[in-house]
Amino acid sequence: MQTIEDPRGRIERLEVEIAALEESAERCGKIMLASRIAIVAGAVILAATFLGFLRLGGLGFVASVSAILIGIVAYGSNRSTRETLRADIARRRETRDALIDAVGPRTVH
Repeated sequence: MQTIEDPRGRIERLEVEIAALEESAERCGKIMLASRIAIVAGAVILAATFLGFLRLGGLGFVASVSAILIGIVAYGSNRSTRETLRADIARRRETRDALIDAVGPRTVH
């Protein structure tokens, strides 16, 4: 047996889902920023080591290369996740807008 759902309740749930997805997309953006910082820091340390400005030895080399690689992977992963989240947000907004139009809100002057 199928129940008919109240459009206002569905709109409210979509609003909550949109807010949660936007929060997740913002978190991905912050991780992407941290990833860029890791990439740049690793590259600067690596360049400084090669140019002789720093003497960190093998551990410094491994740490700088690791920072670059981890930054690249984290950036790419979070970028694709954020794109997926943005597409989900757009779909939910379209659904929400269609439901709002179906309810037929009155314009208040």
